[in-house]
Amino acid sequence: MDLVVRPVQTIDASSIHRISIQDTVYPNMFCLPSLRVEQMTALLNNLGPNEHEFVAELDGTVVGYVGLNQEHGRKNHIGYLFIGVDGKHHGKGIGTALLNKILDLADHWLLLERVELEVLATNPRAQSLYERFGFVVEGRKKGAMIHAGKYVDVVFLARLRPNGILSKV
Repeated sequence: MDLVVRPVQTIDASSIHRISIQDTVYPNMFCLPSLRVEQMTALLNNLGPNEHEFVAELDGTVVGYVGLNQEHGRKNHIGYLFIGVDGKHHGKGIGTALLNKILDLADHWLLLERVELEVLATNPRAQSLYERFGFVVEGRKKGAMIHAGKYVDVVFLARLRPNGILSKV
């Protein structure tokens, strides 16, 4: 397995779109299955300086993506994380590689004190992955998402930078 995690490029839009609308992926994402590749291209073309994204390539094919959006102003010590992995590659270490890359950026380059994310309560496998990286549940929003025709809860998780200012408070 030749896995490479690299910064996203505009040409990755169709690959990220392909992953995002897979039947095994979009039910756990916050996008709709009607997401268009043009929307993804526009998003990638307009990334700001506080939006950091990477893709994972396996033997030259994009099989996952991760992003971290840094907050502004009095919240600039916080980043919001999102991730997606090709359904055919779940459980193969792609998510782990992507999280390692983005959390290295957060901890050692951006010096973010706090990284937050949301996960559907119906996706315990993803929650377990995040918890292995030090994320802890901070709350739950009842019925915040529609999933397979039902309202489901969204779980809020956060991770404090190891040895950071907040981890000592």
